[in-house]
Amino acid sequence: MSSTYQLEIYKKPLKAIKSGLKRVEIRTNNSYEKINYDELVPGDLISFQIIAGPPFNGLEVVEANALMVEVISVLKYKDPRELLEQEGLEVLSTLVTNIDEGIKLLYSFHEYEEMIPLHGIYAIHIRPVT
Repeated sequence: MSSTYQLEIYKKPLKAIKSGLKRVEIRTNNSYEKINYDELVPGDLISFQIIAGPPFNGLEVVEANALMVEVISVLKYKDPRELLEQEGLEVLSTLVTNIDEGIKLLYSFHEYEEMIPLHGIYAIHIRPVT
């Protein structure tokens, strides 16, 4: 039986998911989301809630239930380098041009530098639910 989770996201990446340009969401376990990514499985649903930003300035939702996606697969990596080497730079859209820039970007996300060594980093392959 599938579960449904609510996750916060910025407007720009949500648009990329809707358009089909973004098919992988990258996350790590953290102190501000109620989900444990080790428990996420194919078939689960994610309801994205748009939050203000970037940069990260809290989890105030500006648009609830903006998009529902289905989880296709969840792959756990030990660090951003391993993730980007396996998944490719496309998972970061056009934000970076090489792996080192991608690593720097991922570690710049709120709590990622502290949490990735503890929990790893996840590539969550998704597709919008129509």
